Formats: sequence, C-alpha cells, structure tokens
Amino acid sequence: MDILLRLYRTINLLSIDVAVGAVISSLCFSRLFDIKPNPYSMVTLGLTVWIIYTADRLLDVRNLKGQATTDRHKFHHRYQKQLWILIFLMGFIAAALVFFLHPSIIVTGILLAASSGLYLLIQKHLRIKEFVVAILYTIGVLLPSFGLRGSLSSELYLLSAQFFILALINLLLFSWFEQETDKSSGYSSFATAYGKKVTTYFIWMLCLCSISITTWMLIQNLFNLTTFVFLFMTFVLMVISLFPAYFTVNSRYRLLGDAVFFLPLLGLFK
Repeated sequence: MDILLRLYRTINLLSIDVAVGAVISSLCFSRLFDIKPNPYSMVTLGLTVWIIYTADRLLDVRNLKGQATTDRHKFHHRYQKQLWILIFLMGFIAAALVFFLHPSIIVTGILLAASSGLYLLIQKHLRIKEFVVAILYTIGVLLPSFGLRGSLSSELYLLSAQFFILALINLLLFSWFEQETDKSSGYSSFATAYGKKVTTYFIWMLCLCSISITTWMLIQNLFNLTTFVFLFMTFVLMVISLFPAYFTVNSRYRLLGDAVFFLPLLGLFK
C-alpha cells in the first residue's frame, strides 16, 4: 500500500493524474454528446493539459527567491531541466498529432493554444488565475466533442457549466490550502489576493450552484448518470473544504482533489 501511495504521489507531482482526468472527462462528454471519440484528439488533449500544468509550475520556480515551500514546487525546481526537455518532446508529439484531427477542432485548438500561451506569459501577475485555468481546462475537455457537434440541448449546456464550476472549485480549494506558502513565495492566487475568508465563501457559493444545477435537472426530468456523478464530485470537494486539518497532511487535498476528475469514468457506463 505504501509503495502504491508513493507511486501515486509521484504521478500527482508530475500532474499526470490531471491529464488523465481531463481525458476521462472528455470521454464522458463524448458519450453525452453522442460523438465517437477520436483517439488522436484524446492523446493530444492529455499531452496539452500536461504541458500547460507542468510549464505553469516550472515558470513558478524559474525566478524563485530562496527555497521552494511546497513538495510540488520543490520537485519542479529540482528536475526543471529534465521537465523542460519533456515539455518540448511532448509538444512535438502533440503538434504532429494535429494532422489527424478534424479541421473544426484544429481551428479552435489553435485559438485555445494561443490563449494558454498568453496565460503562461502573464500567470504570475493574475489575481484570478484560477478562473482562467478553469475556463481553458473546460474548453479543452469539451473541444473534442463540442467541435464536432452542432446545436446542444439545455441538458448538455448545464452539464458543461457544472463541469466548469467543479474545475473552479477544485482550483480555489488548492488556492485556499496553499495561501500561506504562495504568499511567502510571491505566487499570485485568488486566496492571496482576497484572503481565505472570501475564498471560502466563494467555494461554497459555487458548491450551491452545482447542487442547484443538479436539482433543476432532476425537477425537469433531465437527469442521467453523469448528473449524479457531478453531484458526487461536488460533495467530495465539499468534504475537502470541511476538514482542512485532515486534508492538509501530506497534501491530501491535492491527491483527492485531482483524483475527483477520475469519477466521470462512471459516466461512461450506460
């Protein structure tokens, strides 16, 4: 068990679980949109998410003054040379896979890549970086399906909005837990800009929004398995928020917070 836990911690430090969660979520939306998933799109998505998250960390530690304060930043500071080489290698593979994608996905994907690049350039100065990342992450997850679908039903719009809310809650929770270390290291986040109290209120407001979406869908008889999966994801994130002392130990909040996005795998079953 200890070996498996250490392995998963390494996977988490490398943001591999974030990339896998994005692919699983995208596959879930492909089923919802009744679109046959393109394996090249899924691999490109996974690589792109990993590149953005890893580059974000590496840019954090590039101009680090003093020692890194979190395990994640210590890891990226120690192996930054190797990780930059991996980023360029994965970027080359992702670029090659573009030729196997649908034209409509390519156009939107280029705009998304440009937006992601702009974010990486200004991320150090953003006070609402969590909102930007949540938007980019959600668009990336939806792109392989949304790019091939014409009109969407109200159900699909609501589930897409709920997924964005879940991504934002996840990022704001991390911001809350890392407020002190981010502040001492000079990193910008929602929590460092507005404080833990405001961040907590915002997290709970978003949780209520997510629950309200599920409730409305149930009332309108629009529910499906994914509706309950997203509701369960909301409750898991609420539990993390309710027991900060427990989830602070060994960065449990990150391990469970990122693993939450494995749950849409349940939505693949009819």
